[in-house]
Amino acid sequence: MLKNKIKQFIKEQCGDPAIGICDVSDLRPQEVEQLKRTNEIMGKYSAIFDPDTPVLHPKEFLDNAKSIIVIGGNGYFEKPELPGDPPRGLFMNFFVNPDLLTYAASISDKITTFLSEQGYQGVAVPNGIPLKIMAARSGLGTYGKNGIIQASGRGSWLSLNVIITDAELEPDEPLEDACGECTKCQEACPTHALDTPYSCEIEKCITLHAIYNQAEIPEGIQDNMGTCIAQCCACIDACPKNSKLTFQTEVNVPEDLVYPEIAPLVNMTEETFQEKYGGSFLEFVMTDKKYLQRNAAIAIGNYGNPGYAPILNKALETQSEEVVRTAAARSLEKLKV
Repeated sequence: MLKNKIKQFIKEQCGDPAIGICDVSDLRPQEVEQLKRTNEIMGKYSAIFDPDTPVLHPKEFLDNAKSIIVIGGNGYFEKPELPGDPPRGLFMNFFVNPDLLTYAASISDKITTFLSEQGYQGVAVPNGIPLKIMAARSGLGTYGKNGIIQASGRGSWLSLNVIITDAELEPDEPLEDACGECTKCQEACPTHALDTPYSCEIEKCITLHAIYNQAEIPEGIQDNMGTCIAQCCACIDACPKNSKLTFQTEVNVPEDLVYPEIAPLVNMTEETFQEKYGGSFLEFVMTDKKYLQRNAAIAIGNYGNPGYAPILNKALETQSEEVVRTAAARSLEKLKV
């Protein structure tokens, strides 16, 4: 049976990811409306989102498409205790580590090559298609109460990818809710973005503001960011299903990039930014280093050590971007120096 043959190949040759298969049915009207609404919200904060971008259905990516193969690779990397002293921040590995993007692309290439050898086409779709919807539809996993996909035995530290193929494969059954009465992710969210289970009120989400907000971050969000400089992982870290996962070891973790010391980011030069993050996905989504500087200034204020006041004072005196100076001034006020 072709389906089992494909799954066995992926299990043995592609790092044993979570796997699910679904058909290429169009998105449901309510899913389309939710995606449009999300895009409109994101467009309020970041120029990389166009509210008029059409929602694409799976069939539009490949002629004669029949099936969708969804894979959830292991995205759980060993990390130091954060923030530590001196305080360090966190970037999701794929935002700053080109090795991880290369690894993910190689997995897709293996699968599409295998399909070709069986006489079928396959196309990897890294973006432009709602990965979480496809993952839930395919039976790879289910939505947690934080709105993130979780897979049995693999938690929610998943690197999702989609292959659309003209091979007609029997769909897997969607899974039942796996959260039960657990509310730990909701309780862990510092901004109450998860008060409605199985969804995220994204305008309250720290990650949205830290990465995509190209203006001043609301004070209520700033005060709850802690030392977050990009992704907030509070809900993922709180999930019991993520407590005993196996670390991803097939991809190197450049700790100086993934877990950078926060204070030097406040006054970092363009040269340093380009040396560290030039050409990365982080640069693409943030669009300008000033937003990372802003986040670092906020994090230093939340860390609460007056010994970092000179760094914030330097930002006030030397940084030309208002968004950086405003964050530095507010953090100095919090440090009461």
